[in-house]
Amino acid sequence: MKISLKTASVALGILLYGCAGNNQMLAGRSSSGIIVSDDFESTPVGAIPAGFTKTGEIGVEEGVAHSGKHALKVEPAVKGGRFINLAPDKVAALGGEHWGRLYYKVKTPTPMPTGRLIHATLVDGKGTSPLANDLIDVRLATLLFYPNGDFNYFYNVQPPSGRKEFGPKSATIQKFNDEWTLLEWHADAATQTYAFFVNGKEVVDIGQHKGAGNYEGIEIPAVFQTLSIGFTNYQPATGEGFTVWIDDIAVGKKRLGPVHGAAK
Repeated sequence: MKISLKTASVALGILLYGCAGNNQMLAGRSSSGIIVSDDFESTPVGAIPAGFTKTGEIGVEEGVAHSGKHALKVEPAVKGGRFINLAPDKVAALGGEHWGRLYYKVKTPTPMPTGRLIHATLVDGKGTSPLANDLIDVRLATLLFYPNGDFNYFYNVQPPSGRKEFGPKSATIQKFNDEWTLLEWHADAATQTYAFFVNGKEVVDIGQHKGAGNYEGIEIPAVFQTLSIGFTNYQPATGEGFTVWIDDIAVGKKRLGPVHGAAK
């Protein structure tokens, strides 16, 4: 079969354009400092992305998503954790400073606390306290939910038994709705800094900016040993418990910002 010079030129142009496009995407990914990014589109329904491990009932669902068609579904449970864990090498690559991002949505009407409140965490990191040298949980995205349906975000550190948990709470009251919410966080061990953002706006009253060597009230580990994303409620909920969807997760060395062109 003969191919005309014109046809060959067009084909070569398409090939070169495709290579350039791929290189630009790879360069953009590298320059953004992204270490892990997943929109769950390539993960089969019911599974979790390759490279992660999981705790509890959590897996990809089709039909409810912030972008595309897939999102991570946290199955309902009266109490306990349902989350995915980053691979150890990815956690190590974060070093002493990282940024993170996720979108989440809670099924409404929500269950209610059976007691005075429910403490629930979406992002948790474990590491050695620079102050007490014990293994602590740093809740990087966490909230308190009350029987009147209100909740507020806060910064929370849970040391092992013998030391009390601590961290400031936001004065801003929130309510769950049917919309996707963008959460971003920033943790830096060198400057003992924590920052938290909701839909692009910083929640300044829970931010921590202590400065180098000032560990009291913040205790950001030099490095995290684990990083998990999902939903854990430490107190029981009514009914079958919370159902939560999470999408467009990413962690890296720079602020990642919103997913452009996706549903809000």
